[in-house]
Amino acid sequence: MATHPDYPGATSREKRGKTVWRYRANRHAPEVTLPGQPGEPDFTVAYHRAVTGNTKAAIIDLPIGALPKTFAKAARRLETTMEWLSFDPETRKNNTRHIERFMEMKVEEGKPLTWGQTPVEYLDADRLRAIVEALHADTPAVAKHMLNAIKKLLWVAVDLEKWIKPQDDPSLSIRVRLKGTPNASKAWPMNIREKFEARHPIGSAARTCYALAFWLGNRRSDVATLEWDHLVVEEIELFDGSLVQIEAFDFNQMKNRIRTGGAEMFIPIVDKLARDLAPLDRTKGGTVLKTRTGTAYSEKSLTNHMQDWTKQAGIPAGYTMHGLRKSFGTYIAECGIQARGIMDALGHSTMATADIYVQEANKKRMMVDVANAINNRENKRDQMRARGHLRIVA
Repeated sequence: MATHPDYPGATSREKRGKTVWRYRANRHAPEVTLPGQPGEPDFTVAYHRAVTGNTKAAIIDLPIGALPKTFAKAARRLETTMEWLSFDPETRKNNTRHIERFMEMKVEEGKPLTWGQTPVEYLDADRLRAIVEALHADTPAVAKHMLNAIKKLLWVAVDLEKWIKPQDDPSLSIRVRLKGTPNASKAWPMNIREKFEARHPIGSAARTCYALAFWLGNRRSDVATLEWDHLVVEEIELFDGSLVQIEAFDFNQMKNRIRTGGAEMFIPIVDKLARDLAPLDRTKGGTVLKTRTGTAYSEKSLTNHMQDWTKQAGIPAGYTMHGLRKSFGTYIAECGIQARGIMDALGHSTMATADIYVQEANKKRMMVDVANAINNRENKRDQMRARGHLRIVA
């Protein structure tokens, strides 16, 4: 018979060549069989139920470190993944801060159990929503970052360790959308884009950043990380059966890369993007967008740089990098591309957002038709007046 230091009252014995465990509070108390082995979630939950006499207890409150299948264990596993190590130090630092804050949160008020000690499967959509909504009431941005951090732990539990099934991921139905200022991330109209192009010449970092954001519809993270190695030449058979050679960027978007691998993108280089990239040095490889010292821009720094570059061009505040991505969506919708094509071009997972671009483009077309109808009507009236009133004789 053996005992375990972390589970007082639990003893083991050999049965048919297998070690089995049981719990007995004292020699007069009934014996409770414990499934599995010490450290396993089922064992720990059964032990907790036996000790407390609570047969409905689903979680544990024991100071025994990072148990298997807990959020603490998921956090440790996350830090060893290549996806985590590919983040820049500042991103890892911010995510770590939110993950640690989450794991220190109490599962229930007035009880010592924290989320770090809790099996991942215990977190359902209702509990996750309560966590996010409590944060959102004070600081919506913190709620969004916290949700993203928790999603990374759930990614470990679902995709890497298979602790829970994909359909049981509690974050699937929860989104945090931040309200921007009235001028935030608005699309860049033609006159604004022309002002930027006039101020920042081809070959400059400002122009390259602008071109990658607009002509590829890239997010800030993809502008910062896009590499020359992503540039490919492929022979494509078109719908009419003709063959063409296409130069394109073939890459996976950074968004959701840690959970799903990121949307796979194949974006041909249009003539004006080729013109803007032509003077850049490709021989050293690395990122397409580089600083003066030849290093990559960090994702976060591009926001501040774009603010400076637009200010230099005399452009009002509010025209951002994400606004260029929206401009690309609007632009291709106005070119007659339908929702499915826009979804693929921007890497959206559904057509809901793409539909917005189509609706906006159609709304503009409709209003142009309205304006043309007004002009035609007024032209007819002016012509009639110029001819004078007609006298109709019966």
